[in-house]
Amino acid sequence: MSPSRSLPGGTGAFPGGPSGSTRRWRHGPLRVAALAAAAIMGTGVVAGVSSAAPRAHAVAHAKGGGVASYALPIGEDFSWMFPIENTANYEDWDSNVEGGMWRPLYFAGNGSQTGIDQQLSLAQMPVYSNSNRTVTVTMKKGFTWSDGTKVTSADVKFFFDLLSAGKAKDGAYIPGEMPDNVTSVSYPSAYTFVLHLNHSYNPQWFTGNQLTWIYPLPAQAWDKTCATCKVGNDAATKSGATAVFNFLYKQSEDLGTYATNPLWKVVDGPWVIKSYDPTTYSAAFSRNGRYTGPGKPRLAGYQIYSFASDTAELDALRSGTVTFGFLPFSDVSQTSYFTGHGYTVKPWQVFYNETVELGYTSKTWGALVKQLYIRQALQHLVDEQLYLSRTIHGYGLLDYGVAPDYPGSSFVSPQLRTDPYPYNPSAASKLLSSHGWKQGSGGIDVCAKPGTGPNECGAGISKGKQLSFSFMYQTGTPSFAAQVEAFQTAAKSVGIGITLNGQTESTMFSIAGVCPSSPPCNWGLAAYSSFMWDFGQYELIPVGGNQFGNGNFWAGGYSSSQAQKLITAAHQQTGTQALYAVENYLTKNVASLWWPLSDYEIVVAKNNLKGWEQLNPYANYHPSSWYFTG
Repeated sequence: MSPSRSLPGGTGAFPGGPSGSTRRWRHGPLRVAALAAAAIMGTGVVAGVSSAAPRAHAVAHAKGGGVASYALPIGEDFSWMFPIENTANYEDWDSNVEGGMWRPLYFAGNGSQTGIDQQLSLAQMPVYSNSNRTVTVTMKKGFTWSDGTKVTSADVKFFFDLLSAGKAKDGAYIPGEMPDNVTSVSYPSAYTFVLHLNHSYNPQWFTGNQLTWIYPLPAQAWDKTCATCKVGNDAATKSGATAVFNFLYKQSEDLGTYATNPLWKVVDGPWVIKSYDPTTYSAAFSRNGRYTGPGKPRLAGYQIYSFASDTAELDALRSGTVTFGFLPFSDVSQTSYFTGHGYTVKPWQVFYNETVELGYTSKTWGALVKQLYIRQALQHLVDEQLYLSRTIHGYGLLDYGVAPDYPGSSFVSPQLRTDPYPYNPSAASKLLSSHGWKQGSGGIDVCAKPGTGPNECGAGISKGKQLSFSFMYQTGTPSFAAQVEAFQTAAKSVGIGITLNGQTESTMFSIAGVCPSSPPCNWGLAAYSSFMWDFGQYELIPVGGNQFGNGNFWAGGYSSSQAQKLITAAHQQTGTQALYAVENYLTKNVASLWWPLSDYEIVVAKNNLKGWEQLNPYANYHPSSWYFTG
């Protein structure tokens, strides 16, 4: 998920990692608007990563106050407070809520446009110098913590101290990236800090995929090692920072104290937590009366609800419990009911990719998925047009590679506008037969020609080995289950056996989300119902390093020296050509299978709820812009 694990996300996905980065930032879920290229100007300043979106709303009849509510995707919940997330909570909905309480240095999403919202960010756009090895960031002076303390570079230093000490527990961390690529940080003034990098980096990538990780944190309230300890300067030393990090991390695991823990009451964002139910995961937030930043909320508060089924979520919509929910793809026939009963219905497209992971390190299926021709054959069995038209009723987008897509995006390689391995069972069958596979008992192919020659099965595949896979997939979404079953049927038609293994997302995280090396992947294919990687708060440029780079654990242990070389080049070389080279290679190499991209949701919102219409491309609900009308 994610990251997700939103895309992530990203937010995801990033997640938002990796929001994101995510795993649904997957940290997890690229559509509707392009991420405007960040140009290097003569002064060394990175230009706005997105163009300004109109902010004017028809608010003549807006009224202040009121409490709105929204439903999270089925089976999801907000269950992490600390803005350095663990792996399981490296999700866009967690980072969304966190970002409402603790503002990130750079805020992802500008209305319905991708990129950075400069107005809502805590800093001016960075200045790059010294051949892009030095990054100078000037923070805005108008932000204060809810206890009246000013937000300064000391809070950024506190963040870096904690991140360096606890990076191994950070769901967004990938070896070699933040904080590893920062050799030192200097703090010349209360509102300026300077990053000294270990290489020259592409400013576009570093701003969009590294600086977006930074959350200034309230050192004056959090720099302590226990609940009863006095606040001091513990994080200034490595051992002290480790102790502070572990304390805060442990506090975030204690869901039962979310609403009462004084740590979580010190915020610089527009919201502060009011109540929390650790059983149902429902949460309520109040307006921070001491919020000093832009985009002050008009609502008095908002609530989050989690649901275990589509039926429960629809019941909450009909009853008015939820003012901003969604219509499952399998229930689009109810659109007229909601539009006739005081609701607005609108698809929500987000910047993400949907992939099916392959178990490269699996002792049972790893040798099979390591064969490029088998991955190509599997991709030829994904009937995207059928899935899009019949299961999600057109609410989505055809995708032609492992990179995310978004209409008009300059960050999608032109080569990915056509499918290199379109649905074609005959082509899949030919690939298998030309590599020594013959039909066996039950119609499942077996290896008749073991070996590593061009017409043989491949390394690690013994004679008589069945061409079959365990396919673990996320349950709870009928439309996705229908897609998986159609894939199973297509595979059987060419001699590939698919055993479906439905699991909840939580169970999948515990099995598929930790598998590459310890333990190895105990599945052949794994897929989540909405998206793999959401490009959001933690990752705006879809290079793919967090998903397919060295040290990943969201791609079944995929490892390619060529892919890593291209990823590194995209991190360091300016422009989009290096990015396209990564996307093209990972796609032709079928690092993961790609799937049609369903919309994030079909939004169903009460007609008197306004301000949400510019839906955030990183799946950020952003209730700060919402308001009720008369």
